[in-house]
Amino acid sequence: MKNSGQPRYVLGIDPSGNFFEGKGTTGWCVFDIVKDKVVECGSLYASRAKSQEAYWWAHVVLINNMFIKYKEKGIVVSMEDYVLYARQAKAQINSGMETSQLIGVIKTHCWIRRIDLYMRTASRVKRRWTDNILCNKGYIRKDRSSFFADCKAKVLCVHERDAIRHALHCATFELGKEKKHND
Repeated sequence: MKNSGQPRYVLGIDPSGNFFEGKGTTGWCVFDIVKDKVVECGSLYASRAKSQEAYWWAHVVLINNMFIKYKEKGIVVSMEDYVLYARQAKAQINSGMETSQLIGVIKTHCWIRRIDLYMRTASRVKRRWTDNILCNKGYIRKDRSSFFADCKAKVLCVHERDAIRHALHCATFELGKEKKHND
């Protein structure tokens, strides 16, 4: 998607490709830049899929559905990139690197559909957009030990909060700065 102006929406994704190596959960959200609020969010669960490919396909369907729903005003995808840090490398020995594979599926799909994709490491957004900052700015709220967003009646899982972080980071710091990863 090549917008003549700024897109209005950011689809934030915190991907977990794990199907065989623990059942992963991918968090997602749609952030409205104009209204400065999260308008919807949810999760995709590997445990609910019949196969690894079906779980990964659910991500493609999500992106397609959000692209169709928000296409008129413009939407981009903002997602966590996978980086293997030295301190984690030993734990990944013999791993199928399922999340890296899912990220490849998402990157390729965005490229095929011409949807702009922005990526950065998890550590970059977690340092900048802590839960306290998200609460103080009104994007989420805390009740005892649980977090909520106005767009969802149920408790936000950590992956949905991470998706919000990625969407906010993209909207705040990256849009219009040519830091895309699918040109």
